[in-house]
Amino acid sequence: MSRPVVALAIVLSAAVLVSSAVVIAELVTNAPRAEANVPSATIPLFEFERQAQLHCPDDSIVWATAGTGTYDSGSNRWYGRTSSGAFGCLHDAENAGYRARRVER
Repeated sequence: MSRPVVALAIVLSAAVLVSSAVVIAELVTNAPRAEANVPSATIPLFEFERQAQLHCPDDSIVWATAGTGTYDSGSNRWYGRTSSGAFGCLHDAENAGYRARRVER
């Protein structure tokens, strides 16, 4: 290949890379934030299930994960098993904006 053709190929390749980088940067900066789903209100959370049951004796107990804004019921496999969760009352969690975690099949 002649030098002008190689130079043109290099310039076109660089233009494609720059435009791709601009598109990727726009996607990253305009992507929805994960924090948008995190509840804003705090709820009483407990280290032990019994503490939560004493706090709300007439309510169901859930395993709430504040970082994701989700909760697991006693029948879910993650109930009491994630490192960042704690026990709480179902009514408190739902009022604060927590949502039930999707059950994997």
